[in-house]
Amino acid sequence: MKTHSIFFICLVISLFSGIVGFQVYSHINFSGDWTGIFMNDFKAIVNFRINDQNLYEGNIKMFAGENTIQDDKIIDINLLENKFTFYIPAKKTSFEGSFNDQMTELSGFFIFPDGSKHAIQLNKSMDISKPIEDNRKIPEQHFDAEGLKFDITFLYSSLKQHHPKLFAFTSKDSIDILVEKLKSEIDTALTLKEFYLLASKLTDAVHCSHTGLKLPITYQNTTSKMGNYFPFRLFFSDNRAFYINSISEERNPIAPGEEIIAINDMPVAQIVKQAFYFIPSEAFNTTAKYNGLNKRFQELFCLLSDSKEFNVKFKTNNSVKSVTISALSIKDVNLDFKTKETEVHFEYLDKMTAGVLKVPTFAIQNMDYYFYQLDSIFKDIRKNHIRNLILDLRDNDGGHPIFAAQLLSYLTNKDFVYFKRNDDVKDFEPLYNTMHPNELNFGGNIYVLVNGGCLSTTGHLISLLKFNTNAIFIGEEPGSTFICNDFSIQLTLPNTGIQVNIPRTTFETAVTGFAINEPFPIDFKVNNTIDSIINGEDAIFEVAKKKINQ
Repeated sequence: MKTHSIFFICLVISLFSGIVGFQVYSHINFSGDWTGIFMNDFKAIVNFRINDQNLYEGNIKMFAGENTIQDDKIIDINLLENKFTFYIPAKKTSFEGSFNDQMTELSGFFIFPDGSKHAIQLNKSMDISKPIEDNRKIPEQHFDAEGLKFDITFLYSSLKQHHPKLFAFTSKDSIDILVEKLKSEIDTALTLKEFYLLASKLTDAVHCSHTGLKLPITYQNTTSKMGNYFPFRLFFSDNRAFYINSISEERNPIAPGEEIIAINDMPVAQIVKQAFYFIPSEAFNTTAKYNGLNKRFQELFCLLSDSKEFNVKFKTNNSVKSVTISALSIKDVNLDFKTKETEVHFEYLDKMTAGVLKVPTFAIQNMDYYFYQLDSIFKDIRKNHIRNLILDLRDNDGGHPIFAAQLLSYLTNKDFVYFKRNDDVKDFEPLYNTMHPNELNFGGNIYVLVNGGCLSTTGHLISLLKFNTNAIFIGEEPGSTFICNDFSIQLTLPNTGIQVNIPRTTFETAVTGFAINEPFPIDFKVNNTIDSIINGEDAIFEVAKKKINQ
C-alpha cells in the first residue's frame, strides 16, 4: 500500500506550476486570482497578470492546509475560440479547459503523464478594493440593498446547485423561510461586515463543516491591520466565559478563573450565539464550535465589537463588577500563539509504560519523511515490546485521506477498506479497495485522544479506528465522524466578493453501526475545564495515563 500511495500523492503534489507567455487579447481580461480545490483537498490559486511586453504571466500555487507545497512555471498558454490550454514541462502535464461566458469560472482538467484526466474548477476572486483609492476606507464601504439581496439569492442558488445534502438537518421549507427573512432584513445599504454577519446565518443552517463563508482577502488584510482586539484570553464552555489571563500589560482586577458576564453590554450567551454562525460544524455538534471559538476568539470578536475600549462585567466574590480596558492592535495581540505543529511527534512515558504518538495534521508537507517517521516509530515500538499506545489526534483538522489510511495500516491487524465507493471522485480509487495492515502493525492497547478540533479526514479515521480496532476513546465528541461532505468548490458572491466554500459530494467510511444524527460514542468523556487550563493540566491526557496504570 505504501508504494501505491506514495506514487499517487507524488503525482498530485508535483502537478502545479506558474504561468508565462500568454498574448493579451484586447477583448478578454482575466487578470487576478482564480481559486479552486484539486483532488478534494489541495487548494490551488492561479494568478494572471499582464507584464510590460503585453503578455499574460503569473503563477499557480498549491496549498495543503495553510502550507504552500508547489509553485512552478507554465508554458504554451493558448486561448483559441473557447479552448484554453497550457503545458507544465517539468511535470509533463497539460491543461485543457474553457472560461464561462461571464469570465468568472475556468473549468477543465489536467492530463497526467499516464494519460489520466483530473478535473478542476477555478473561480475568479473579486478584489473589492478596486473602487476605493484608500484601502483604509474599505471597512466603511457600503453595498446597496438590491445587490446584497442578489448575493443572498446567488448564495442559496449555488448551495442548491452543488451541495449534496443541503437539507439533511434543516428542511427546505425552513431554509426557504430563512432566506426570505434575511432578504427582508436588508432594507438599506450595509457594510461588508454587516452583510457577513447576516449571510453567515444561511450557511450555518446547513450544518456542514465544509460549508462556510470567508471575507475577501483585501478586506481581511485591511481590517486586521486597523482592527481593535480584545485584550484578554477567555475560555468558553456551556454558554459561559472564564478569564484565563491578559495579553495586555494594562492592569485589571479580574482573577484567573473568574466568570465574564458581558463585554460592551453584550451578554456572553449572545456573543457565543453570534460567533457560532461563523464556525461551521457537522450536524448539531457544538464541540467543534467551542473549539473554534476558544482558538479564534480575538479575531471573531473583532467582527462583533471593533471598539477602542471594552467594558467587561465579571463575577468576583459573589458580586458583579466591571472594568474598562483598552483594545490592542493586531501586532500586540500576536495571534501566533495559535500556530499549530505540523510534524508527527513521538515519545515514551516514564518507565516506558506507553508510547505517545501525536499527529497534528494530515495535510502532510513532506510525505517521504512522514512515511519514514511512521516506519521508524512502529519499529521502535516493536523493538521495545510496548503494549500501550496513546494516539493524540486532538485539534487535527484533517488533510488528505491517504495519509490517514497509511496510519491506520499500522494500527490494525486486519484488512480494511477506507471509503465506501464514491463514483464522483475516481481519484481515490485506492481508498475504495481492500488495504492491508502494515507488517509493523501494533497489537497492543490503543488509547485515542479526541476533541472538537478533530475534523474532516480525522473524523473519518476515528470511525475506522472504532470499527477496525479495540481502541479506547478518551476526551470529548470529535467535530467529525464517519461521514462528511467535501470535494468542495469556492464561489465568489458577485456584489460583495465574499467567498463561499461548497462541497459537491459526500464521503462515507466503510463502516457500519454509526448514525448521521448521533454523536460519536466516547468511552471516557473528559473535558478540559477552566481550572485545568489555569493549572496547566491536560485533563484528557491524565485520564489516559490513569487507565494505562490501572
